[in-house]
Amino acid sequence: MAKKFIPSISVIIPMYNAEKYIGECLDSILAQTFDDYEIIVVDDCSTDDSCKIVENYMNGEGQYKIQLVKLSENSGMPSTPRNRGLEISRGEYLFFMDDDDAVTDTAFEELYNVAKKFDADVVHCQKFFTAPGETVTTDKNLLKAISNERRDIIASPEWEPNDFAKRVINFSEHKIAWAPWQHFIKRDLLVKMNIEFPPLSISDDFLFSFFILCTAKKYLTVPNTIYIYRVRQNSTFHSVKTVEKIIHSHVRDFFVGMAHLDNFMEKFKFFKLFPDFKYKVFDFFMGNCGIERIVLQIYEQLPAYELDSLIRKELDSITDKTALTTYLFSRMNILTLKLIQQLEKKV
Repeated sequence: MAKKFIPSISVIIPMYNAEKYIGECLDSILAQTFDDYEIIVVDDCSTDDSCKIVENYMNGEGQYKIQLVKLSENSGMPSTPRNRGLEISRGEYLFFMDDDDAVTDTAFEELYNVAKKFDADVVHCQKFFTAPGETVTTDKNLLKAISNERRDIIASPEWEPNDFAKRVINFSEHKIAWAPWQHFIKRDLLVKMNIEFPPLSISDDFLFSFFILCTAKKYLTVPNTIYIYRVRQNSTFHSVKTVEKIIHSHVRDFFVGMAHLDNFMEKFKFFKLFPDFKYKVFDFFMGNCGIERIVLQIYEQLPAYELDSLIRKELDSITDKTALTTYLFSRMNILTLKLIQQLEKKV
């Protein structure tokens, strides 16, 4: 019986209505100097010609590289197609891409070589390129390299500290970015630790990246700049949403995300011994969910009874409210204590 082929890298791309961009994304992958990879495109029920474009590639240059998987119904969140791609992937390492982005032609060669050299569980890229406009170029001379981390840019690969507290602090202080495409991950790590993307609309990448940071023994940060992020004002992230959709995406993500974070951190003795770190993560997650943006965007636009009705609707759909309740109760008491202390100083 022939041995099953296992590629070195599985590239997982969730896709939805990306007919303008998926071609450039696939072109950049097929132009790699490193050839041992598979591409898994998971379509979330696109209504345009995205699938046809991918199928054309499957009949051409990407005949033996590309697999197109079509979900039976639209999930409305990137986590579902990402998890489906993870489920069927075979690669030693995984790399997640967005359907409108690209990579430099040496991206996979660089990532795989450094991962094998250091035997890393995770290779984390501190920098990436931005490419505004409708056309993405892979010419590094025309791209701008940036970092979204609040720490110094490194010049050579560095291990993240094995000090668990230091890792949590760095993450919660925005010193470690959480975009999925900034990580090159050993598939075995995710399988053995049962890690996947939580069912969230806008914060699944936040939790996923926190999970791998907490579980990876060998977490390597590198200066390699290989990913090309397309800045689009009409993307899903930037699109205009109704008040109800804003509340649904942000509030639901907060409620569900808190439960997933709590369940994950309960597995670690560290968070039980040092609950302040747990609340530090909760606070950071709350800010990332955009609760403050909800307050600024809609709390002056709707009467209280309408807001109450919309939020109750979301809360009623959540079964696990323990983490949310304890967090809000704790924060309410801390705020009350601070107000009392301020009043005492004035007396």
